[in-house]
Amino acid sequence: MKAKICAAVVAQGILGLLLAGATTGTAHAAAATYYVSPSGSDTNSGTSPDQAWKTTAKVKSVTFPQGSVVSFQGGQTFTGCLVFNGTNVPTSSASTPFKVTSYGTGQATIKSDCTGDYSAAVTADNVSGFQLHNVKLVNGGTTAAGVLLQNQKSTTATKSMKVTDSDISGFATPSGSSSTFGGQIMVLGYAVNANSGPLDDVQILNNKLHGASVTSNAGPGIYGWGSGVNITNVRVEGNTVYNLGMAAQSTGAALTANGWNGAVIQRNLVHDIGANVTSCGGASGIMTYTSNNVKIRHNEVYKVQPVPAYTAGCDWDGIDLDGGTTNSVVEYNYTHDNAGSGLLAYTSTAASRVWGPNTFRYNVSQNDDWANAQGGLFDVVPSAPKNPLSIYGNTFYTNKDQSANKRTGASACFMFGYAAGTWASGSQIKDNICYMANKGTYGKTGQLYYNPYGQTGMTLSNNLYYGTNTGGWRWGGTTHADFAAWKAAGLESGSVWGDPLFTSPGAGGTCSWSPTSGTGPQPCPQAYTLKSGSPAIGAGVAVSGNGGIDYYGTTIPGKPNIGADAG
Repeated sequence: MKAKICAAVVAQGILGLLLAGATTGTAHAAAATYYVSPSGSDTNSGTSPDQAWKTTAKVKSVTFPQGSVVSFQGGQTFTGCLVFNGTNVPTSSASTPFKVTSYGTGQATIKSDCTGDYSAAVTADNVSGFQLHNVKLVNGGTTAAGVLLQNQKSTTATKSMKVTDSDISGFATPSGSSSTFGGQIMVLGYAVNANSGPLDDVQILNNKLHGASVTSNAGPGIYGWGSGVNITNVRVEGNTVYNLGMAAQSTGAALTANGWNGAVIQRNLVHDIGANVTSCGGASGIMTYTSNNVKIRHNEVYKVQPVPAYTAGCDWDGIDLDGGTTNSVVEYNYTHDNAGSGLLAYTSTAASRVWGPNTFRYNVSQNDDWANAQGGLFDVVPSAPKNPLSIYGNTFYTNKDQSANKRTGASACFMFGYAAGTWASGSQIKDNICYMANKGTYGKTGQLYYNPYGQTGMTLSNNLYYGTNTGGWRWGGTTHADFAAWKAAGLESGSVWGDPLFTSPGAGGTCSWSPTSGTGPQPCPQAYTLKSGSPAIGAGVAVSGNGGIDYYGTTIPGKPNIGADAG
């Protein structure tokens, strides 16, 4: 009797699967690799290359068992948009993932044909273990996003979603849309449809995210929003992100962390971003917003800038810890030739999240803020930070002629705020080098500090300054015209004036490295290592919890050098 009951239950279960297949797509009984080829047929089984399916429509009609792989023929192009969710991938996990990839030689191309404010070439919605690997996605018309990772179905986190070794290009917010949704990869923990579902363990590795040209209207490389900080344990590494011209009114970045809690953004190459932007608040290389515990390190960011020339707007910064960012670190990055600041601390409270504590250390900046679009190589705006801000061991260099800029003056090394205020206790600016050789509209190089509202509370110590005919140090209503006056003001201890004797100042250039190698851009640029006899050698002050190594990977001694070559 038990056997008959079990047999009946099994039969009913099979019938249920078949009925489900009839309503939601063809059901397959066991996990397998399913092949798709232009020479195939949608009446085939799909389970071998010689029994391949033909179209994306067939893929969308199938309900896949746990552990299935959908593999498109490399070197071939398929038209359509794919959606994977709890209906057609009802069971999946990090240990038994569902995967979309290419087979044979080269990458398969999926050319999108869907439209709408929240359209995407490939959508993964509440599919734990989802993987997109070694596929090329191109915008076939007015599709908003290349990849959409989201959880619109559950309050339990969707776990382990990966986009790896893929080429994604040309996606942007559709013209005329009131939405800001759009870009190469969208990561959403926010309810654009129904549910603010959390995501955990999102990995975006070794991809090319780009537009067709510098002035392409392609949107951000990675964008999206969290609900609070409900996108956890994110890794963005080894990506090359470029030619994202964006829209005139933009608020995004090439790589944007929004609502992330626990993230590493490292060894990415980001360049030629924001060509079309004419507004303020947009076009950064790498940016965080309402996020916590983000580490941004070992990235090279350059040519975040308007093209062909600056006309209006601001930002175009290299790396920005923006509103509501907490407990985050920017370290070991090389920013250069950006129209705005190399590094930006945008200290506003956002979504009730008070900015800080945050740290910037051992970064190298060359010829940033060439358009004087921010006013400083390092900007702390709009107000004095309410939680501690630490800035130490960085090297700033500029020799840009800014005299023809539409904005008057010249970039400062540090520019503070739009109002008076007191920085949080524990804030510090130590062991940085400011080498200012730029020339502004008044014939002087930039000021070392531009603090016109007299913000106070930070500890200034052991910074090295150098430049010819500089604008001095502006502190409140007083400009300290030379180093002697600055020292006499008593605002900083241990400061140094003198040529830091860089190996080759101004010759940092663009590094030659591969983000997928897992190393770099270090040791480039070696131009900012210190030569023997430099007044920066051994002239720094120890900083507690300093990370242990400098930009060049050298162990930091108890008495460090000033600048990014601290060891």
